[in-house]
Amino acid sequence: AADNFVGDSYHTLFAHRSMVELGMAPGDPNFASAPAEISLQNGHGVGVLGFPPTLADFPEYEGYPDEVVDQMATSYPSPVHKDLMRR
Repeated sequence: AADNFVGDSYHTLFAHRSMVELGMAPGDPNFASAPAEISLQNGHGVGVLGFPPTLADFPEYEGYPDEVVDQMATSYPSPVHKDLMRR
């Protein structure tokens, strides 16, 4: 089944509202509504949404458990990939 990732950026304000309610994301409604987005014909496109520089204390991504990273690390091409999985 196909999914519409690029055209679905509006869902952030609704589906991820709990982060605002928990105080983990800014309450500003424009926080998640200004991604860099390019939509093309036939469902193609790209969208990028990052954290504003003023949000330096945003909690780290809750990554995979260490045992999962260690097991998967055997097929990683470099230590950088393993580091990314731990974030």
